[in-house]
Amino acid sequence: MTDDPTRSACWPRRDPFAGLDEIRWGRMRHAYGSAAEVPGLLRNLADPDPAIREVALDQMYGAVHHQGDVYPCTVATIPFLLRIAGCGELPGRAEVLHLLASIGSAEDPTGLTGPYRKANQAVAEAYPMFVGLLADDPDPQVRAAAIAVLPACPGQASAAVTRLLDRLPEEQDPMVRAAIMRGAAELARRGTSVGPVRERLAGLLTTEPDPQLRLVVLTELASLPDSAVASDGQPGSRPLIEVDDVLPLIDAIYRTGTPTTPPAGFETDTLLGAIRQRREQSDEGRHAPQAAALVRTVAASFGDRVTDRVRLLTALLRSPDPECRLDALYPAGNLVDRWRGDYAELIALVGDQLRAGQPPQLGPRAVHLLENLGGLAAPAVDALVAALTTAERVQHPSTDGQTPWVIEWAQGLPTVGPGLRALAGTGDPRALPMLAWVLDREQLPRDVGYLVAGYGAQAASLVPVIRRRLNDLPTDDPRDDRRDSLVAALARIGPAAAEALPEMVDLPVTPAVLRALAAIGPTAEALPILRAAAQSPDRATATAAVKALWLVAGDADAALDVADRYLDGNEYAQRDAVEILAELGPAARTRAGRLRRLTRRRDRFGWLPLSAARALWRVTRDPVPALPTLDLTWHQNPHTRRVVASVWAEIGPDAAAARPLLTEELGRVRRHNAMDGGYSSAQVTDDEELLGICRAALAALG
Repeated sequence: MTDDPTRSACWPRRDPFAGLDEIRWGRMRHAYGSAAEVPGLLRNLADPDPAIREVALDQMYGAVHHQGDVYPCTVATIPFLLRIAGCGELPGRAEVLHLLASIGSAEDPTGLTGPYRKANQAVAEAYPMFVGLLADDPDPQVRAAAIAVLPACPGQASAAVTRLLDRLPEEQDPMVRAAIMRGAAELARRGTSVGPVRERLAGLLTTEPDPQLRLVVLTELASLPDSAVASDGQPGSRPLIEVDDVLPLIDAIYRTGTPTTPPAGFETDTLLGAIRQRREQSDEGRHAPQAAALVRTVAASFGDRVTDRVRLLTALLRSPDPECRLDALYPAGNLVDRWRGDYAELIALVGDQLRAGQPPQLGPRAVHLLENLGGLAAPAVDALVAALTTAERVQHPSTDGQTPWVIEWAQGLPTVGPGLRALAGTGDPRALPMLAWVLDREQLPRDVGYLVAGYGAQAASLVPVIRRRLNDLPTDDPRDDRRDSLVAALARIGPAAAEALPEMVDLPVTPAVLRALAAIGPTAEALPILRAAAQSPDRATATAAVKALWLVAGDADAALDVADRYLDGNEYAQRDAVEILAELGPAARTRAGRLRRLTRRRDRFGWLPLSAARALWRVTRDPVPALPTLDLTWHQNPHTRRVVASVWAEIGPDAAAARPLLTEELGRVRRHNAMDGGYSSAQVTDDEELLGICRAALAALG
């Protein structure tokens, strides 16, 4: 037997780690410093103790392959990782194969340079070992993991598809069969052998007896590109997944159940361990633990077909099986977060999961979905009120199955609970007595003021308790922004909060206090504070002060002085200066030339030119110089669209050329700010606001 590291058998006459200590690891570095500990990590990846293997794997992902990065030391580990994966006598090989897939950029092996390219080449050279493991290894986990590495071998993509399709009739393990289907479809989506993959998967729709696998076939078929052609050279019809096709399969899976994985029986102080334990806890006692991932995949396979996704998820949320309803909540949240649609029925069913008598896991997950929806959560308000009325008012985050008004954390200040946050986000007045109780707690939550602010003048009844809290909050922690949050609430309440002025004029002067003084209205006590703050060296304080002076006293000179101070500063200072000029409008006409130049400023994200264009319009009332910048930033940065559309609405009929863009935006199904690799708690509310602004702008255009 040779020492070829791509063989799937172990080396009886040679240590798999031979030569490991001859490498000068200490001269290489990983994400956190010297790579001197890498030899120990590699040996521990094959240790008989699974806890030791998990710690080593966590450190490999955390340092040697930190967040997907590849360093010279990462490349140097590849030969030893391949030896571990190919040695049938060693444990932990499936996890090592997944690590190799990540190091080899299996997710996207195109356009690689530097160490990433070297790593991919080193992994791809072991292609014979991967297909050998797929064919011969007795461990189904290893066979499935070997499939995960194949996309890192782009030069062998066509051969890999052939191997996968040839292996499919011989493979008996359902998990590996599913991995083969997904692996072949993934390679086909990258443009390899689309026709044969489609043809083979389509044939399985009628021959595959396992409902789980038929569901996998349907979702993978639906993901293949429209341009596919069948093996006979004829255009391939794209078999779109239909709700009526998948609902019976999903029902069968929940009725029959799925295999369960017993808990590992050990704990490690690692991220991987925490994720594993959380998965074990969520699967505990379940009849069909594998169904959750299937439901998420099926829902995602409908893509932009929002109506069908809603129909699927509403059907699942009506299921008598609580596991099915629980599993439908995650894809429902993903749908609402990233797509636009009519969600009234769906949200009402989410609210139903809060009703008394439901399994304890349903409530927290339903509340998490509703927490940041703003007005879209309105169909669930009665259920939220009922749940909050009977819930514990204060709770620690480790307690399950409750909808508390306040969460007390082990460290830091308490926060308002997600259920009350969701209710307040709808603007329902039934939240106001609850917020009043929260305001009166000795340990005030850090975010309650901002929730009160959402009610504006409707929250005037809370002014007395806010006044009292302004007096008794500690003043020795500069990171404690609770006072500013209460002041923000008073600003939104407006003139109805005038009785709080004695407390406000005694507060430390912050931008929030200055904005509130302006919002409540002109008073003799406030003017000296505003004039003194206008001289502050702090830009945020001076900017807020002169805006307030303009609003309450019409003092344009003070505002122009501060604007001039920052017009020659950095981008952020210039934006603050421009916002001052926008507030002044025609009173800042003498600065129109500076604003015109700023509208032509090169800016990667477009915010400064956009601010200048809005100010230029307000100062000159001439739309012509502003319109090109508005159009450019609309296309350049989708996150600017709320501001751009609001300026078009201000301009009115002279912005008629923007009508197609506004109409197109209203016709989009994806939210303008949806991020595949990220998320914002304001994602839904910001997009819903954009839709309202676009409609108002279209009406203003005439």
